[in-house]
Amino acid sequence: MISIIIPVYNSGKTLDRVIEQLVQQTSDDFEIVFVDDGSTDNSVEIIKSINLKNLNYQYIYQKNEGVSSARNKGISYAKGQYLMFVDPDDEIEVNFIEKGIELINDADLGIMGFNEVDVSTGNVTITHQWHQNKLMDFKIYLSNFSKLYNSELLFSLWNKVYRLDIVLDNQLTFSDIRMGEDFLFNMQYFDYIKKIKIDTEVTYHYLRYNDGTATTNFHGDEFYCNYKNQKYMINFLIKHSIYDENLVSLHWSLILGYRFADLRKLKKNNDDKYGMARQQYFQILRIYENEKLVQMKFLPLMRRLKYFVMKTNLNRIFI
Repeated sequence: MISIIIPVYNSGKTLDRVIEQLVQQTSDDFEIVFVDDGSTDNSVEIIKSINLKNLNYQYIYQKNEGVSSARNKGISYAKGQYLMFVDPDDEIEVNFIEKGIELINDADLGIMGFNEVDVSTGNVTITHQWHQNKLMDFKIYLSNFSKLYNSELLFSLWNKVYRLDIVLDNQLTFSDIRMGEDFLFNMQYFDYIKKIKIDTEVTYHYLRYNDGTATTNFHGDEFYCNYKNQKYMINFLIKHSIYDENLVSLHWSLILGYRFADLRKLKKNNDDKYGMARQQYFQILRIYENEKLVQMKFLPLMRRLKYFVMKTNLNRIFI
């Protein structure tokens, strides 16, 4: 049986939709673990109105402690052999769980394709999927790590199925960092797997909302979150002798680019966080100077030029 962990926080506007999609699943070998993270809307009423004949579920309440805490709580209540994760404001195909069962039956990790959807237009903005259905041993997985990373199939939780015993035996939990906790959990999990099964089919739709969520506002901890994730990944690459200067250089330059864009946006909007953010940016540059993780020769030409501007005194023209 698969336990589907769903963290809920004031999700009343979208809960009915995802519950209906769960009811319609082609497999019934699953339970839902709803973890209510201190909702103040009608989420609890929606969940408790579910007919147990239609859906096998648990409802757990906790005071508001964040999505990582909610997922950890859900794992502790899971009764299945396997784990999957769904966010209540996304959408799933009717064979989402059936496909998960198919993948995990002879592997330690299953990976499926997923779409990103712009809610304002209803259009799919990008599809992430591997080029073939594939069962990989760990050695083959490591040889494909950079390609899988660049395909963005490794970051998220909801296109994967996990073994609960691996999570519990190795005491794997979600970090309390504000963003990127999914990837950090995955990176820890990757250390304990022997076989990975990948399917090209798209079964999950990640809905992007332009509503001032964590991915669209500046909080000041963005670089810390990126840094923690990337350093864990770098240690993983070194540990398994697959360090890729091309991969590391490109993604570290992109991280600096995100922080540079944050700063420019704050300046343009006359935001009172600008002074703090600008000071932080120059602290970040010192880290880049000390660690030398970006090798410019590995960057595409335009990225190389942008990185040069961001790193040198030319940056003063823009920020």
